[in-house]
Amino acid sequence: MPSFDFLAVNFFIYSVIGYLSEVLYCSVIKRRIVNRGFLYGPYCPIYGFGALMIIIFLKPFKRNFIVVFVLGMILASLLEYFTSWALEKLFSIKLWDYSKHRVNINGRVCLLNSTLFGIMGLLGVYLVDPFLAPLVMGMGTRWLHLAGVAVVFVFTLDTTVSVMHLKSFQRSLMLLRERADEIRRMDSAERRAMLVEERDRIRNYAFLKARHFITANPSLNARSAEMRMELDAFRIYLDQRARIRREYKSALKENRENYKKNRMR
Repeated sequence: MPSFDFLAVNFFIYSVIGYLSEVLYCSVIKRRIVNRGFLYGPYCPIYGFGALMIIIFLKPFKRNFIVVFVLGMILASLLEYFTSWALEKLFSIKLWDYSKHRVNINGRVCLLNSTLFGIMGLLGVYLVDPFLAPLVMGMGTRWLHLAGVAVVFVFTLDTTVSVMHLKSFQRSLMLLRERADEIRRMDSAERRAMLVEERDRIRNYAFLKARHFITANPSLNARSAEMRMELDAFRIYLDQRARIRREYKSALKENRENYKKNRMR
């Protein structure tokens, strides 16, 4: 059985490889750089867990690539389904939703992604692991242990911060929904203005926590209808902020160019 340090380092490397693969895949489709993932760092833990699970359990079937492909699809799909279910239970939010795909199971997994996971499983078992495992083992016991400790520390810290921010964002969405309901029911113009101001403060605070999760998970959805409505409103708010920022940068650039032209005259 591989040591914990060996597994931790491999987990980190596969998480980074998975992150880069997903960023590249999504960026090509969107035609712009797209950040991905639940955590803030450049890694996706689900790929790390999936790769280790596939490599460890499917090595005995290495002689039959069809079995490796099919079992890789199944194992990775089960992991993705369980992860989606667990995140929804914990946060009442779905980070991804494949409901628009023709073949899917409860929007948590779809045939397209499962097929891609099967292909990645083949690459992992036959190409990446035979190349990567000797390199990791060649680090030596001391450096391998230090790297393993560093991986655990980084992922623990990032996960803690990400969970705290997501929970804070979830609470902000609920507060925004409550304030929106209060504003609609309020007759007093003065009280309404106070609630609008409070709502804006909450929204500005949530912006710092929400931008990463919404941009990195474009299909982010909520379980309840109330939170879905507020999440959609928050997306509009983020789009407006982005548009204003783009217009400001464009105007600033235009002013600089005009200033340079006037100086040259």
